[in-house]
Amino acid sequence: MKAFYLLLFLCLALANHSWSQRSKFKVYFNTVQFYEPSIGNYLELHFQFDAKHTKFIAKDKGLQATAYLKIEIKDSINKIFFTDEYLLNSPVFNDSTVEDFFELRRIPLAKGLYQINLTLSDWNVKNSEIRGSQLLEVTDMAQTPTISQVEAIDYAIADTSTGVFQKNGFLIIPKLNAYYGTMLNTLPVYFELYQANNSPSRYFIEEAIIDTENQRELFSYHKSTELKERDHVVPMIKRIDISNLASGAYAYTVSILNEKDSLMHSSEYFFERGNITLDDTINYANTILDPNFQQSIQEDSLQFYLGSLLPIVKSSENKNIRTLLKTKDFGAIRRYFQAFWNSTSPGDATYAWLKYKQQVQYVQGLYKTNFQSGYETDRGRVYLQYGAPSTVNTREDSPSEYPYEIWFYNKIGKFSNRRFIFYNPDLTNNAYRLLHSDLVGEVKNPGWSQILSKRNTINGTVDDPNLFNERHWGQNSNDLFRQY
Repeated sequence: MKAFYLLLFLCLALANHSWSQRSKFKVYFNTVQFYEPSIGNYLELHFQFDAKHTKFIAKDKGLQATAYLKIEIKDSINKIFFTDEYLLNSPVFNDSTVEDFFELRRIPLAKGLYQINLTLSDWNVKNSEIRGSQLLEVTDMAQTPTISQVEAIDYAIADTSTGVFQKNGFLIIPKLNAYYGTMLNTLPVYFELYQANNSPSRYFIEEAIIDTENQRELFSYHKSTELKERDHVVPMIKRIDISNLASGAYAYTVSILNEKDSLMHSSEYFFERGNITLDDTINYANTILDPNFQQSIQEDSLQFYLGSLLPIVKSSENKNIRTLLKTKDFGAIRRYFQAFWNSTSPGDATYAWLKYKQQVQYVQGLYKTNFQSGYETDRGRVYLQYGAPSTVNTREDSPSEYPYEIWFYNKIGKFSNRRFIFYNPDLTNNAYRLLHSDLVGEVKNPGWSQILSKRNTINGTVDDPNLFNERHWGQNSNDLFRQY
């Protein structure tokens, strides 16, 4: 099963222990980009401090926690653009039932690439410092009709007062954990539309949910409405019923289209759903084994081939497989394996399995390393999950770039013309890593070109991240990536 990347969600967890009874300091961090005509593009930094992993001390009126924050933002030439450090006090809780507390900072940022560096600690706990960084790209939202990034919210109420969490007539508390369990049956989101009043054209808001594991749209969630309100900034709150959404990885997408049905702009929010009531996990306990099927798997290969299913199974099956791998119960593994292919290809299980087995052996031969099986590598996982790429461009001898491969797919599910770029920063083994892709649900790295060229090239500027990239013979990753 592929790793589910939450590009708008960064969880920072303490690695070292402290003398406090609370041994781990945990903070959830998120960034969301918005626009305001008077100040231009700006970034919201959201922090959620986990009360269970933060020390509260007695005050006159109750219990209170204190966090230390240092925020540093650098531009693409490594120049410090913004810095601040301070102490943040939680609300005072009048009994032992404490709750998570939040912080929100708004920082104007021009279009370009930035790196956010964070240093955080529990002020009441020694040795609790944690550090994290995030690379992000700020886009220009001042021109044609655009949509802000989508913000997942815990709740929002009408409130015209002033305060750090008030915005456009609402008090909005963000939701920074992108997991929606069985008890959370609604997905509330907030976003803003910009510049829709600059044209007499009709505009339409289109919403969808994409199953990112299978790259298909769930049409029961598709919704299109005409935009009636026109202003420089149009705030919108949506509440999507996800009670019938099975466990898995998804993307909520919102787009603005003109009257000719041309896409003007779109934004996405990635989330993970855990819905026990709808999980259709495979019941394999009473599976009858087919001798013809089973003879294709030797006893010493059972665990290898069971693990090779991880790139193609549903999220709900991931736990079953990993549990079976730990038990080493070969009888149970054989029953599960048979049951999986019976449910995947009813009436044709043996043929489907043997076809997949050939693909597993293929990626094992091409992509295995001395510490990973082929299906565990990024290239192996992508190959097994999406099939063979339509085109592969391989460059191992660029003077300024790490060895890399660009995979191009004509079609993946509902999407056309999708690309993956893998690179090998270690220059050893065969350990190519996925650096960037434009496919929904995969790793998106706005600074991929910079990272690929870090062997002997300094960074560019905010407006041109490749300004100082020397154009050596063979250095053409940008051209190859964009030619499709």
